[in-house]
Amino acid sequence: MRSPPSPRDLLYLLNRGLRARLDSLSSRIPDPVNKLWFINRTLEGYEAQPESLRRLPIVRSIVFHYVALESIGELAGSTGQGEIFLPKSPLRMAYRLRHALLLIALLAVGYTGYVAGNYGYGVGRQGADWLFSQLIPVPVVASNIPPTSFAARASPPPQNVWLVEEDDDGELWSNGLRVVTTFETPGSSRSYFAFPRDGSPPILKGGAPVGIVYHASQNDMAPLAREFSRSILSTTQDLLGWLSRREIYNYMIDRFGQVYRIVSDDGVAVHAGASIWADEDYQYLNLNESFIGVAFESRWDAGRELITPAQVQAALNLTDVLRSRHNIADQNCVPHGLVSVNPTKKLIGYHADWARGFPFGALGLEDKYLLPPPSMTAFGFSFDEDLVERLGGELWPGVARAERELKARAQRDGITSDVLRARLNLRYQQNIDLVTASKSEGADRTRARR
Repeated sequence: MRSPPSPRDLLYLLNRGLRARLDSLSSRIPDPVNKLWFINRTLEGYEAQPESLRRLPIVRSIVFHYVALESIGELAGSTGQGEIFLPKSPLRMAYRLRHALLLIALLAVGYTGYVAGNYGYGVGRQGADWLFSQLIPVPVVASNIPPTSFAARASPPPQNVWLVEEDDDGELWSNGLRVVTTFETPGSSRSYFAFPRDGSPPILKGGAPVGIVYHASQNDMAPLAREFSRSILSTTQDLLGWLSRREIYNYMIDRFGQVYRIVSDDGVAVHAGASIWADEDYQYLNLNESFIGVAFESRWDAGRELITPAQVQAALNLTDVLRSRHNIADQNCVPHGLVSVNPTKKLIGYHADWARGFPFGALGLEDKYLLPPPSMTAFGFSFDEDLVERLGGELWPGVARAERELKARAQRDGITSDVLRARLNLRYQQNIDLVTASKSEGADRTRARR
């Protein structure tokens, strides 16, 4: 007959927390023979449980404690094993109620999963993503190609792209772009201040957007593989519904290259928050109202955003449509990471999606990483070590260029860089106060009309 494995052979089955718990339980058994029997019995019972249960931390702990209580009960009830010390509380009570405790624990795990599944989009997908990673490794596919490796387009954007066909489900454009409109909401009308770079009074504008901000959704996703096609589609539909209800982004491009309009071009979507950008004539603050938001369904991995060639082609077509339709300048097509700011601390890069690796060339756009951020040159914003760390130890080249420009300007004016930044910060605060007051008045008028 095969002898039972020794405790030394079986202890590897437990993590540190469970080993400590086993030591604590066995310390209550005074007889060394009984103690050794209890340890062996508990470990054998634990090893006999399905491996899938022993992988999940919460379930693993529940299973272990249940097996240990069964072993204690078997030892205490056996005349051949002698007596065992069971304190009145809590061990004896736990043994007597072990079945009820197991049921309560399992119900608690189930309820926690239910609550997590309803607490915001993506929380409930974390367990599924873990399971996917255990079953099938994430394949090395085109989505893992660094975005900067996509070939640059040689030709300029077309001057005239027109709408070919429109129905209840979407639009077809002359460059092959298909836009699905089943999730579209109108959004509120655009109204924003443009601040002339020559210092003239600000101009209140509305109507067509003046730029595009590119985003990365950075949501939890299943691996991009044939086996998960249905799960990928289901995740995208859930995300689109969530975004549409909250009017986030104007467009989203899924991993198969399908383009969805979430908020109409003339409507304001939530996407840029506190942000700053400028073209040759104007400076713009808080770009929700003045820029269109386009998001790639993607995930941050190994220091870069993961997107597919299909998404790049769709983004190229969508960019051409939007630029042609609204006469958007190249200079105003920019990633979110380059415009996002912390207005309180006067820091750039509050959100860092696409602060590196954006495929400008493949979309027929100039490289905005080379431009000094207007948030720094116009309003004196700076950066901290947290941003440097988040971007892998190196910022985009335009930041260093902005620092050199500010230093040279301070020297010309005969002041320190700190004094110059303080003056520029004050200009920002005055401008943003005007923007905030205007939005508040607009909200009051809207409520009055209702």
